[in-house]
Amino acid sequence: MAASSIKILDSIVDFTAKTEVDAITKSLLTSITELTPISEVVLLDYCCDMQPAFTVLGTNDNSAFQQENIHQIDALLDECLATQAVTQHYANDHVLIAVPIYYEKEEGVSGVLCGRAKSLSKDQRALVAGLTRIYENYQQIIMASERDSFTSLFNRKVLSKKLDLICDRLARSEPSPASENGSALVPWVCIFDVDHFKQINDNFGHVFGDEVILLLASLMRQTFSSQDTLFRYGGDEFVVLFQPCTRAMAEQKANTFIANVNARDFGAAQTVTISMGATQIERGQLSTSTILGNADQALYHAKQNGRNQVAFYDDLLQSGVIKTFVAEDDVELF
Repeated sequence: MAASSIKILDSIVDFTAKTEVDAITKSLLTSITELTPISEVVLLDYCCDMQPAFTVLGTNDNSAFQQENIHQIDALLDECLATQAVTQHYANDHVLIAVPIYYEKEEGVSGVLCGRAKSLSKDQRALVAGLTRIYENYQQIIMASERDSFTSLFNRKVLSKKLDLICDRLARSEPSPASENGSALVPWVCIFDVDHFKQINDNFGHVFGDEVILLLASLMRQTFSSQDTLFRYGGDEFVVLFQPCTRAMAEQKANTFIANVNARDFGAAQTVTISMGATQIERGQLSTSTILGNADQALYHAKQNGRNQVAFYDDLLQSGVIKTFVAEDDVELF
């Protein structure tokens, strides 16, 4: 029996009444199981550069899909990603559906909704896709609130969420694959700020200081890969989350950005320099606070030893220059 218009409207009202990502996700899953024949549904986050590439964001049943043939699920997901369209596969006595989700179109598929039902008509399949699109659009509205209003870079809240997700994924993954030269491919966090930024504000005014911030944000977009994630941490502090890469690649990215900043004409201030601190995100790290604390220690070392350079936490730790950072607790220090 087709879902009534009233029920569908109630479902949309439920979506738009939520303000938290988890609540919206739960509302989507509930709506699909109540309005369609789908009995098992799972929402997956997707990141092609991580292993595993898929992470469960929500499900209506913790045992969902456990009895499903893993090869059939893989085939469904592969076709969905390849076609970037709603995909449906038939098994012996049921049907599987996968709907791609985009949080930002230019970044490609960001997630996949998978459902399992005894049968699914064309109209019911369209309803599932439509509910998913509503979810997608509302998530984009939520994400817009997660951008820094001045630079349009992601803000601290998103940084914390992304680091939590990466730590969770790494905790359940196999050791990172290696590059051709044998170096590990791991995600990196790089934090930086402007050297003597207070002097820039004092000498040229806060309006000029704001222009420096905007120019740096623009340089970040020009320099770093679209797969790297850019954040304004606050004031003149920024963070770059590098996609999984080797230490040599991370160092090259950081030094290239420093060189680009040095080469940029900042008008009255002429040359502006930055200091950077970087650390890799390892399996088993305790918290986002620890990761950012490690990068911040490296940044402090770079500033105390000449500025206009990048320092790597792992190098400083191995050389005994600094000690392991231990957060007081697991509360995010934001």
